[in-house]
Amino acid sequence: MLVMKMVSLFFCMLLSLLAPVAVSAVGSDLFDMHSLSLDLVVSNDFDILPRGTSYHVQKLTAKMFWYPQDDYRQEVDFINTDPLSDFAEGEGFTFSWANPSANSYVIRQSSRLTTKNEFFPVKRKVSFPLKDLDPAYSIYLQPREIIDLNDRIRSIASRLAEGETDAYVVVFKLANWVEDNVEYDLNSLTADASQKASWVLENKRGVCDELTSLFISMCRSLGIPARFVSGISYSNVNRQNDGWGPHGWAEVYFPDIGWAPFDVTYKELGYVDATHIKLKTSVDAKESSVEYSIIGQNVDVRAGGLRFDVDVPARNYMDNPPVELSATVAEDLVGFGSYNLVTLKVKNSRSYYVTDRLYLSNISELKILGDNRLPFVLAPYEQKSFYWIVKVNDDLNPSYLYTFPISINGELGESTQVSFRVNQRSSIYSEAFMRSRIPSSLESSKPYSESLDVSCFSGKSEVLLNENIVVTCSLSNKGSKSLSNLKACFEKNCTYIALPAGESRDLSYSTEFKTLGVKTLVFRADHPLASKTSYIVIPVQDEPLVNVFNLTYPEELGFSESAEIRFILKRDSINPPKNLVVKLDHELIKEDWKFTALENTYEIRFLFRGENLALDDNDFKLSLLYEDAKGREYSSDKEFTVRLKDPSFFQLMALWINSVDVKLTRWIDENFEN
Repeated sequence: MLVMKMVSLFFCMLLSLLAPVAVSAVGSDLFDMHSLSLDLVVSNDFDILPRGTSYHVQKLTAKMFWYPQDDYRQEVDFINTDPLSDFAEGEGFTFSWANPSANSYVIRQSSRLTTKNEFFPVKRKVSFPLKDLDPAYSIYLQPREIIDLNDRIRSIASRLAEGETDAYVVVFKLANWVEDNVEYDLNSLTADASQKASWVLENKRGVCDELTSLFISMCRSLGIPARFVSGISYSNVNRQNDGWGPHGWAEVYFPDIGWAPFDVTYKELGYVDATHIKLKTSVDAKESSVEYSIIGQNVDVRAGGLRFDVDVPARNYMDNPPVELSATVAEDLVGFGSYNLVTLKVKNSRSYYVTDRLYLSNISELKILGDNRLPFVLAPYEQKSFYWIVKVNDDLNPSYLYTFPISINGELGESTQVSFRVNQRSSIYSEAFMRSRIPSSLESSKPYSESLDVSCFSGKSEVLLNENIVVTCSLSNKGSKSLSNLKACFEKNCTYIALPAGESRDLSYSTEFKTLGVKTLVFRADHPLASKTSYIVIPVQDEPLVNVFNLTYPEELGFSESAEIRFILKRDSINPPKNLVVKLDHELIKEDWKFTALENTYEIRFLFRGENLALDDNDFKLSLLYEDAKGREYSSDKEFTVRLKDPSFFQLMALWINSVDVKLTRWIDENFEN
């Protein structure tokens, strides 16, 4: 009997629920480090539980899927395991025991690695939407059990991406929206699993893996591949377990550039700090960390905790911040009750995209209009200006001349200061006057947009080359004003329609694709009062194709001789064949091999003897039967002949008896199998 158990680890939970964590004496300055040298020990204990007095264990296996992995900011020096184990890239470590006698076990991996606090270097603009994405990344666009998708997620993501042509900016806006609108709340934890992305959006609260799941879902709804990262990080808030514990964040794929980390919980977008230890990437947030299997009788497995022991033997401080700041004020001297304008010039000094968050310090005698917090993204070497309006209190002491120092600090370590003076007799400037000194926005706002709903539906999760599909786009005017001459464009196909208040209309479009890739189709409804965009993400696959290569067989075979039929199965399509059945058919020989999905190349060998052949010509047929992801069936076959070489009279008699026996056995099996 085979018994299997899995241990799944939830992230960002109250770490008292997990096994203890050990750590050397460190402080919050870990976040200020450019690099850390880390000694990591990941261990797990488990027990074999007999279910009676008579039990037996033939084989015990434990697979540890989490292990530190190399990437652009993490370099692994070594990994050792105790006991010794087998390793497979992407699968982790497999510990095995044959006929084990103990009841308690501990598996452990020890590693030394270096982690860095560095932005992933996206050095050029990636156009949005992504039009021809490699189909291999389509798995990172599909909804899953935890990272699910619904119309509301799509609608919010589309609204945030409205008018943007830079994929990095779109991803930044999605992450920033999750930060601003979803509360980090440990009360969202359940005893069973993380909450789904749709639940997090509905309830506007969650822990780190749940915030991450929503962010990933929003990216995928726009055709931007994103995946979940499982790992460990440090927190100076949770001191109960010395700060180190499980954590989850995201990675977003930019075509032909790579995977960039985005941690919406830590507000680290495009990078993660050096305390982040990457252990696993996955399509969904619900993944097991350890899996056990037992072959035996009357036994079970009781899983223990997954422990993380972290030591920090060396550290290096940050270099100069990538962002340069300079600030000015509109007026150096103002009166009591006056408004003033603070202008901040921000420059990215790096050759890659940078995100940051700046804060204008609060002063008790000044009121800041709007938010003192400023999140932003800058392209390589880009410069921008930002503005704050402040108001001086009216009830200051008239006997004093005040000087108000204004500090602006960023999360990457940058800072700048500016000041202005205030006394009772100086000029008083209005809010309107200060606003007039802010350059006007290049885009006019369209407040009525919230009353226009747009959604598109294709009815197909993927299509084949040259396959025709119909996309239906629904428009709904929920406002009180009629939208005449509303411009509706599906890609470059545009038309003008009238959409009265309170009415809806469906528009259908037929299209097909001539090239492979994940296609993001754009439907846009535009009007002077409103504009809305909907994105339709469709992977375009080829038909699955399996070919047989290097088919070798003996052209003739003696009665007492042995030989092999050998061939190689190779997938010759991007779309992997599903439920592949390979059949070798002969009058007296039948063999088959089954594959759930043909992801790799396989060599198959079949050994037979001359005494297994028939009296007449020995014709063989090698048949391939398989399906695509939609269950459509495909087949192909090859035929060849093996000649029986000069059999004697007694060998002919033996062949005849064997032939009768095989055929009779098959007839009985076919007619009396029940």
